[in-house]
Amino acid sequence: MTEAPPLTPDFDVWPVGRRPVSATVAGSDVVVTWEDGIASRFDFWWLIDNSPMPEHVNRTTREPTLDLSALPDDFHATAATVEAGGGLYVTWSHGVSASRYHPGWLAAHAYDAPAGGGFDADDRPRPVTWDAAAMAEPPSFDGSRILEDDAALEAWLTAVAVYGFGRLRGVPVEPGTVERVARRIGTVRETNFGRVFDVRSKVDPDSNAYTALELTPHVDLPTREYQPGLQILHCLENSASGGEAMMVDGFRLAEHLAAEEPGTYRILSTERFTFQNRAKTSDYRWLSPVIVLDPATGSPTEVRIAGFLRGPLALPAERVAPAYRALRRVFALSRDPRFRIAYGYRPGDLVLFDNRRLLHGRAAFDPAAGARWLQGIYLERDELHSCLRILRRRRRLAAGTD
Repeated sequence: MTEAPPLTPDFDVWPVGRRPVSATVAGSDVVVTWEDGIASRFDFWWLIDNSPMPEHVNRTTREPTLDLSALPDDFHATAATVEAGGGLYVTWSHGVSASRYHPGWLAAHAYDAPAGGGFDADDRPRPVTWDAAAMAEPPSFDGSRILEDDAALEAWLTAVAVYGFGRLRGVPVEPGTVERVARRIGTVRETNFGRVFDVRSKVDPDSNAYTALELTPHVDLPTREYQPGLQILHCLENSASGGEAMMVDGFRLAEHLAAEEPGTYRILSTERFTFQNRAKTSDYRWLSPVIVLDPATGSPTEVRIAGFLRGPLALPAERVAPAYRALRRVFALSRDPRFRIAYGYRPGDLVLFDNRRLLHGRAAFDPAAGARWLQGIYLERDELHSCLRILRRRRRLAAGTD
């Protein structure tokens, strides 16, 4: 009877690139030696925490059911062997049922030998910054099959993850299509502007976006504790004169300031500026640096730049003037042709962009000379990266990898 392959603690596919040939208990670790001679150490607690067995994980949800705090401090592995099929078999003390580990999963997650694995806890594509010299227009894709074609969806979303934006051309010109496209990616985020919002001039607007005025480069909703991570704009109609769109890579601005104007960069990344919407029916406000840094890496993780969504600075008197100098400087750079690209919208164009990285804006337009109608929607960055992982998983499954 053929031995059943070991389970995995997740829903993904883990090819067996190399197999373990021996395993032994050493101190607080299980030491696994692979067929290429490399040895990997796995801490007892790490192994039991990632045990895929039905006694330790709900096999329907793949969420752990074992409470680590219920195990005694002297919990340990009593023995470790390699099965004929390459799985790792570990027995435990204190009556805890044994665990079997899939060799492909184990190799990919060998945390002390990353070259031998394939798992990356932070597997998001690394951003590539750009300016006008590097990018002439948005990365563009055929949008005619975006609602059915997974390969087209993956290519588009990968560009957004890397460059911060991507444009589809030829998307159906039907109201509500923006939500259908958004739901191909993930869950939408509803705000006080609604689930789907219409970007066009209207009477008694609650945002400058709903006028024909120029919109200087900005991110949307920096007034929120957690500003939307993604935005989609879909052009349904555009016969107005003017209204050219623009994009600026906020991470490129941050790079420039860090290298050329470190004093300005320090102020923008440490001082808390006030962001506030001024509306009749809502009062959102948040205090944050303009350039928000990842506490682990020190790299920019988001920017909050919006000239028309600010409240009064709340800083000590001696820091107000330097803060305004820094703020004026980043505003000026966002309008500098070196960092800005401009493009037009035509019906059927749909642009997805990282709202916590890219600044978007438009020139003023003449509503009397024609109509201009975009529909927009928000999502979160998490939805994009989750979708990319699922698309990659489907490709592996379709290829028959086991």
